[in-house]
Amino acid sequence: MLCQKCHQKEATVHFTTVVDGAAEEAVHLCRDCAPPMGLDLDKLDLKQVEALSVVGKKCVFCGRDALSGEMRAGGGAIYWCFDCGLEFAGIFRDLLVTERPDLLQRSKEETSFLSFCSDTDLQAWSAAASQKAVQTLKERRRQDGRDKGS
Repeated sequence: MLCQKCHQKEATVHFTTVVDGAAEEAVHLCRDCAPPMGLDLDKLDLKQVEALSVVGKKCVFCGRDALSGEMRAGGGAIYWCFDCGLEFAGIFRDLLVTERPDLLQRSKEETSFLSFCSDTDLQAWSAAASQKAVQTLKERRRQDGRDKGS
């Protein structure tokens, strides 16, 4: 299958958006056209591969076993349990609604996952909003006494 962007090279990176459990769109790209993910899989060493796993990782918010996580630009990762992940996602959503309502409108108008992945402005805002959501959740947990020593 050829890359859907350049139509010249073999597609080796495949994205599928899922909405309410149903596949909505599949995008097939070559390695050169795929949006940067912050990882060069060919250059990962064993320690970096292990860092991608949530096995044995703890939630940075409550200390329970991690269910999911996110690789951070510049290296490192953050992990969360189910409950903290839901709360984190809600905070992130609220930031999106208040800070970037244009993105919500754009997501209704554009059908291409590819256009969102390659948008550097969106990537920069998302990274900053993620950091802000982490700090907000940590502060909420501290203020309402959910963290030890608060």
